[in-house]
Amino acid sequence: MKNNTLNYIDKLDRLQAVYGMSASLSEAIGVSRRSLPNWRDRPDSIKPQYRFNIDVLYCKHFLIPEWDAPEQSFTAVLLPDDFSGNDALLMPFLRRLSYGTIEIESDISKDDFERAIDTKKLPKNMSRQHFHEAVNTYFMLKWLWQKTIQYAEPFDISEESIKHLHASLMQGIREDAGFYSDKMRVMGQLAGVSTTLPEDIPEEMNRWVYKCASASSLEEIAKAHAYFIAIHPFGDGNGRVGRALVMAQCLNARLMPPLFDGQNRAMYYAAMEHAMLHGRHIPLVRLFHESAQRGKQA
Repeated sequence: MKNNTLNYIDKLDRLQAVYGMSASLSEAIGVSRRSLPNWRDRPDSIKPQYRFNIDVLYCKHFLIPEWDAPEQSFTAVLLPDDFSGNDALLMPFLRRLSYGTIEIESDISKDDFERAIDTKKLPKNMSRQHFHEAVNTYFMLKWLWQKTIQYAEPFDISEESIKHLHASLMQGIREDAGFYSDKMRVMGQLAGVSTTLPEDIPEEMNRWVYKCASASSLEEIAKAHAYFIAIHPFGDGNGRVGRALVMAQCLNARLMPPLFDGQNRAMYYAAMEHAMLHGRHIPLVRLFHESAQRGKQA
């Protein structure tokens, strides 16, 4: 992806041409105007959170317009036959998929993730929340694989099964795990996107299940994912639940689940925001296809 081949000074130069005034660019990144010249002198001083903000802005202004070309066609990325029953391929993939979905929205390190799922008990110098995030996510995704592939039982997507996913993923993290939120939720990195009102969540989730539960192509699954995240039915963990649903839908259809992680994190947020604000899903669909190919080649 071109976003990952440019250094941050080049990205800032290109973004400066878009925003014109340094004050406008620094505001978009979320820093003071003095940070920009300091970064140009010392690029290594740019903190990870601001590198991510720069990456998202770069994707929004330069990659999304390229990716939003009409009449694109995508070939289905099928689940390889040699994955089933081959632990040498499957287990590293499940670990990478599980860590990736956490890495998108958490600062847990890869080493901490590996220690947590290997020991199954809280390692020293690791927060309890990070431990539960790692263990809950890995064993939930492993269970989804076993159910749909190993035991050939399709995952029945309903409101209750979605609540079960949330309860499993947020066990030990939130007291309201498994229940829709009764409060307004913040969308986080997706700017300008409003979530469903709390009182409308049950009706909107009923509509989502009716329209999206049977999605069986990566295009349909990508659109369903954007719709689910826009509803944002839970107080926290919506991204992880949404990506678990993506995996379940892909496995039900014998498609390769997309691999989302730190490498395509910025494009994930930029494409999601583009779909929600403009109703344009082509960049998100393309990202799903490219990410499924990455997973297949991992």
